[in-house]
Amino acid sequence: MLKRTPLYEEHLKLGAKMVDFAGFEMPIQYSSIINEHMSVREKVGIFDVSHMGEILVKGEKAGDFLNGLLTNNTNKIKEGRVQYTIMTYDDGGSVDDLMIYKLSSEEYLLVVNAANKDKDYEHIKNLAPKGITVEDVSDDYGLIAVQGPESLKLVQELLGDVSLKPFNFKTMEYRGNELLISRTGYTGSDGFEILGSPERIRELFIKFIDMGANPCGLGARDTLRFEAGLPLYGNELGPDISPVEAGLSRFVDLDKPFMGRDALVAQIQQKDRRRLIGLKLLDKGMPRQGYTVYWEGQPVGKVTSGGFAPYLKEYLAMALVKIPSDSTSETFEIEIRGKRLQAMQVPVNFLKNKN
Repeated sequence: MLKRTPLYEEHLKLGAKMVDFAGFEMPIQYSSIINEHMSVREKVGIFDVSHMGEILVKGEKAGDFLNGLLTNNTNKIKEGRVQYTIMTYDDGGSVDDLMIYKLSSEEYLLVVNAANKDKDYEHIKNLAPKGITVEDVSDDYGLIAVQGPESLKLVQELLGDVSLKPFNFKTMEYRGNELLISRTGYTGSDGFEILGSPERIRELFIKFIDMGANPCGLGARDTLRFEAGLPLYGNELGPDISPVEAGLSRFVDLDKPFMGRDALVAQIQQKDRRRLIGLKLLDKGMPRQGYTVYWEGQPVGKVTSGGFAPYLKEYLAMALVKIPSDSTSETFEIEIRGKRLQAMQVPVNFLKNKN
């Protein structure tokens, strides 16, 4: 039996095409993926992301405990700040990537990937020492993302002053319930994520659409994050793909102890390790996850994510490859339907390349 978010009935009213995603019945699209994608790049779109997991970690030493589990330094964030981080195994593989909200010095909210929620909860709970409580509070909340250049105007029109810097959050009261609003997102465009009671999130979802936000499904969410070069767990990260291999070393603080640190240090010192690269096709073709990547005639890795980027109007791919670290050649090939098509290496943040 598939789970449903508090917005399920609204998706049906809007004519969404529903699919199974991480055990939830979720909208893949309403109109077309390209239309929804472009609305976020040019105006404003709204997503139901209530399927994401929320885990509350509390205790006097909660910050120190989490700092020993996560790659980024939680001791460096102040109350009201959000931090992107990765949870790793002893061997450096990724348990999950997540957002951590510092509610207070003794209380942290982790927003984790839907498919990993149960695994993450058990992992954290099993490692928690006495005095630390770990609670799965996912069913207590709904979560929406309002994304795009007009998101600030729309959110302020409905909720008042939300002048937040990126990766900051605030709590506010709305119709008798508390909302948590953060200047975050997973699209590469400006935006906000709003967490609150299922009833209030449903009301906000309807109101934002009435005010002009374009409803967007998981299809556009994936093309947007891909175009911005953002990793997806299961593609660019996983138990067998470390944050170092995924090009996320800037979110790894090696100046502190944490689970998996020694393995990541060893990887960094390894010259010819696997690494994630960006590729731009010079020939027209649709690169898909799992397609083989060639360098100097030899297979060197696989595409992790790929496709057509609607805003950039280019065929792009992210690929995990193993080539000599001193290589100067930026020419690759991707095998698509039995043909090897030429591709050029580019920075992974495709969207930033344009800007």
